[in-house]
Amino acid sequence: MAWAIPVFRVFDYAKTIQFYVDWLGCTVVFEHRPDNTPFYMRVAIQDLVFDLSEHHGECSPGGRFTIEGFKGLEAYHRQLMEKKYTYNRPGLERVEWDPGTLEMTVIDPFYNRIIFNEKRPLH
Repeated sequence: MAWAIPVFRVFDYAKTIQFYVDWLGCTVVFEHRPDNTPFYMRVAIQDLVFDLSEHHGECSPGGRFTIEGFKGLEAYHRQLMEKKYTYNRPGLERVEWDPGTLEMTVIDPFYNRIIFNEKRPLH
C-alpha cells in the first residue's frame, strides 16, 4: 500500500528538536544536516512518519495535518501537560460533529498544526 508523507517547513533546529522530540516525543528516523546548509529530518510518532524541512521552497509554513485514530490520546495529553512546555498548552475536547471523537490541536513554533484525534465510546 502506498502512503503519503507530510512535510512541514521549519526554521530553527533547536526549536524543532525542543518541540517535536523533547515535548511531543517524536523519534528522529533520520536527519540530513550538512555544514552550512538547511536541515531535513524525518520523525515518527506512533505509526505516522512526517518530514521537517528548513529548505527554502520546500513547502510553506502554516501547514496542517490530522492524525486519525491516535491511540491513548487522553494519556498522551496528560503527558504533554505534565511537561509544562512554555509555548503550548493544548486542550482536549469532544468534537461537535462526532461526540465519540476526542481531539487535540498543537501548534509548532513555525505555525504548523497537528490535529490528533481518537474515536472513543461515549460514557
